[in-house]
Amino acid sequence: MSRINVRNIARIDLNLLLTFHCLMTERSATRASAMLHVTQGAVSSALRRLREHFGDELFIRTASGMQPTRKAMELAPKIAEALTSISGVLGNEPDFSAHDSSYVFNIGLSDDIEAYLAPRIVNAAAADGLGVSFAFHQSNSSLWKQSLQDPDMDLVICSEPKDFNTSYSSQVLFSSSYSCLFRPRGRAADEPIALEEYFAANHVRVSYDGRRGFIDDLFEAAGYARRVTASFTHFSGALTTLMSSEVIATIPSFAAESYAAMTDLSVSPVPFPVPSFRCFMVWDIARHNKPHHEWLRQFIGELAQKLG
Repeated sequence: MSRINVRNIARIDLNLLLTFHCLMTERSATRASAMLHVTQGAVSSALRRLREHFGDELFIRTASGMQPTRKAMELAPKIAEALTSISGVLGNEPDFSAHDSSYVFNIGLSDDIEAYLAPRIVNAAAADGLGVSFAFHQSNSSLWKQSLQDPDMDLVICSEPKDFNTSYSSQVLFSSSYSCLFRPRGRAADEPIALEEYFAANHVRVSYDGRRGFIDDLFEAAGYARRVTASFTHFSGALTTLMSSEVIATIPSFAAESYAAMTDLSVSPVPFPVPSFRCFMVWDIARHNKPHHEWLRQFIGELAQKLG
C-alpha cells in the first residue's frame, strides 16, 4: 500500500477540488454553483482559495466563459481521477423504485396544462401500481423560475419559459396551437365557427395579468376591435362563464379539448392563422442526476410521447 501524505492533503479543503472540477466541466460559475447547489458567491470564494493554494489564476473570465489556464489543464485530469476514486469509495446513490417509494413529487404548471396532464399522470401511476404520488402547484411561463426557488419543487411544466438561463435544464414535451371553446347553442356541436362570426362574437380573455393578449393583436391586424366581456387570469376561471354565456374563449388546443371532454362545451378551429408553441419540462440542474428526478422526467416524457 502506498504511503499517503496526510499533512499534504490536510492543507486543502477537498470541497475546493470539487469546485475546481465543476468549473472545468461547466466553464461557468453560474452552472458550477447550480451543480454544487451553492451560491455564485461561494464558488467565487472557493476559486479565490484555489488560486491562492496553487499560485495561479486557474480560470480567466472571457466572453465565452471561464477559460482554464495551462496550470488548470495540467491539474484537471489528476483532480478528476482523485475525485472519481473518492466517489467510487462512497458508492452511488441508491436506485429509485417508484413502486416501493412513497415520495411526493411537486410539479408546478398552469391550470390549462394541469387540466390536460394531471389526470393522465395520476391515471398512469395508478395503472402501473406506483407508490409515489403527485402534488400540483400553480405556475406559468413567467413564474416558473420563482416556483423552482422552492427547494421542494421538482420541476415546472409550462409553455415557452421566459428568461431561461444555464442554471436550468429543459425538455420539450409537446407542441400545440389554439382553438375556440364555446357553448354550441342552436348549432351542431361539430360545426366550425366562421371568420365573420368569430370577429362579431363576444369573447372572454385569458391572460397572465388579465389584460391584453396576443389575440387582441390579431384582431387589430385584421381591422377589428375584439369585444371582450370578461377577462380571467386562469383558464378554469373562465369555464363557468363559457358554460352559461354566449362567448368564445381562444385557448390552447389541448386545454380546449380537455375542458370540452368534461363539459357540454364544443371546440372549433380558430378561423384564421394562429401561432403554435411548445410546452417544456424545466428543472434546476442541481437535480439533474438525482435518481428519483431522472425517473420523474422519464415518466412524464414517455407519457407525453404517448399523448402526441
